Amino acid sequence: MLRLAFASLLAAACGATLAQSAPYPDGPRIPSLPESAFERIDRALRDRVATVVDADALFVRGLQATMDPGARIADYAGAWRLRPADMLLLSSLADACMLRAVPTWADCASLDPASRFASRDQDNAVAWVLLAERARQRGDAPGMREQLAHAAARPRFDSYRERGGAAVSRVLAAVPAVAREPETPFAAAALGSLRADVAANEAATMCHRGAPGVGGEVEGSCRRLARTMAERADTWSARLVGLAIAWSWASDDAERGRDAGEGRSRRRPLPRALRRGHRGNR
Repeated sequence: MLRLAFASLLAAACGATLAQSAPYPDGPRIPSLPESAFERIDRALRDRVATVVDADALFVRGLQATMDPGARIADYAGAWRLRPADMLLLSSLADACMLRAVPTWADCASLDPASRFASRDQDNAVAWVLLAERARQRGDAPGMREQLAHAAARPRFDSYRERGGAAVSRVLAAVPAVAREPETPFAAAALGSLRADVAANEAATMCHRGAPGVGGEVEGSCRRLARTMAERADTWSARLVGLAIAWSWASDDAERGRDAGEGRSRRRPLPRALRRGHRGNR
């Protein structure tokens, strides 16, 4: 039974991870939301942000630039410059800058958002996972292991992705044609979550036992990081990835069962907006 559950979990986690490279990463559409209403609200949002220059509008433009990474980075950087204290904007830019490019995107090179993220949010493992992946991309294996150890010692795994819906809502509130429609809050939540769980994706690459280049030298760090993700990550997809990583390192079915049981009993509640969305998807 546990082996079947493990296989199902791995499939779900891999699906969440592979979704990161899709044009619309893992942003859910609420099944009860009529497609025509969603498209009408999405069009109103696009028209609004095309003519407004403020931090929320630039963030939304970045979300919508699904096929143009350069435009996405420029919009997120512009949003962050207008509101530099906002962790949603800084984390979004840090995520976007993980996409490798030669030469490096100018805003990524000049702002170094992953390092800023780690400096501003020192007890959040997400920022340190991004730094570990950046070291891995450079071929710096010792640096990657050092940053993974830092990530493993952090008590939180917060992507700030759930804050995207509020930013979309603020933009839509200025559009009278759709601001009061009953579907607008659900569309805002769905559109605001289009940003991928980049750090969860990178954690799976660096920590899943059996993945290329993943060996015993990272086992301790990866086990601790996986537990933090499975119990306290702020998105469902990151929790699934964390549990899959933890199970990949488990020595037997008994340990996998303990991991699953402890994760259920001790996990941190998800943000309220995500709990509402989860209930709506049942």
